[in-house]
Order: sequence, then structure tokens, then C-alpha cells
Amino acid sequence: MKLSRRQCNLLLGMGVVMLFFWLTRGYTWYANDLQSDPYLAFLHLPIIIVSLAIGAYLTYLGLKGRREG
Repeated sequence: MKLSRRQCNLLLGMGVVMLFFWLTRGYTWYANDLQSDPYLAFLHLPIIIVSLAIGAYLTYLGLKGRREG
């Protein structure tokens, strides 16, 4: 599937923003949640990991599309 330059920029922007916000959420998870309530912290861990994976994939798609276009 061929993506336009605008679509690639949107994917790249969404991926970078997602990575930024979920990396900071991962830090607060470590700093606050893990030290206060381990059960709740390990409940949130898969959400953080999946969201970081989605952000990385969106960034990858944006960069790949920019290189091909």
C-alpha cells in the first residue's frame, strides 16, 4: 500500500507522541505505582508495553513510508 507524504507524517507524528507519553507513563509506573501497590502496578504493565509497541510500530511505518515516497 502506497502512503502519501502527509499520511507518513501523521503516522510518524502519532508514533513519536505515543512513545513520548507512554515512556513518561512508564517512568511514573516505576516511580510511583510499583513502589506503592505492586498488584496494581503489574496490572498496568501490559498496557504500557502494548502501547509502547504500537507507538514504535507507527513510528516505523511513518519512517518507512517517508523513505519509500
